[in-house]
Amino acid sequence: MVPPGPRRLPPELRRQQLLDVVTQIVLDEGFGAVSIDRVARDADIARTVVYAQFGNLEGLLNALIDRASSRAVGQVSAVIPELPVTRDPDVLLVDAIRAFTTLVRDHPRLWRLVLFPVEGAPTLVRDRITEGRAAVFALLVPLVEWGVRERGGPDGIDTELLARGLLTMGEDAARIIVADPERFTPDRIADFTATLLGALARPDRRPREDVPPG
Repeated sequence: MVPPGPRRLPPELRRQQLLDVVTQIVLDEGFGAVSIDRVARDADIARTVVYAQFGNLEGLLNALIDRASSRAVGQVSAVIPELPVTRDPDVLLVDAIRAFTTLVRDHPRLWRLVLFPVEGAPTLVRDRITEGRAAVFALLVPLVEWGVRERGGPDGIDTELLARGLLTMGEDAARIIVADPERFTPDRIADFTATLLGALARPDRRPREDVPPG
């Protein structure tokens, strides 16, 4: 975050500072509390600076929503590896859950804005969240299909529904970490994931020569 103040800033740095100010207003009081006057006052700058950056209030709110959506999808995408992958799928999933929930813990303002209903949220918020979920789901499906094949099951599992379940699990993990980070830690959620995976049978992958002759 860039501290508010009237000093001269490069345009992009000023833009990010103003979006930080708007984020705080929205999280504290809802979208209805946002106005050009309020943002300028909280940022301790002239209203003309806000207009120069965003054009009008709609442009300001659209920029806020676009930034939040882009950052959230970027954080999720960063922990979903691209195929081909050579690691054990169970270890990969546990590590990805730990990495994602750590990002959520470290960026709670972003994830509060994305995951929790905010008073007066425009339709664009729901649209961006839907688009973001679709983008993450598209990354998950082929990875889940690979993981099920690599670990040898569970047999007959619907990989599309499994991918949706993992997406829902990740969102819920993010919510509880933002709501109660002392109680729900990345390590606790990762350990739970490892235990859950351990309960799912997978074939014995020992070399056949290890099996004693009959």
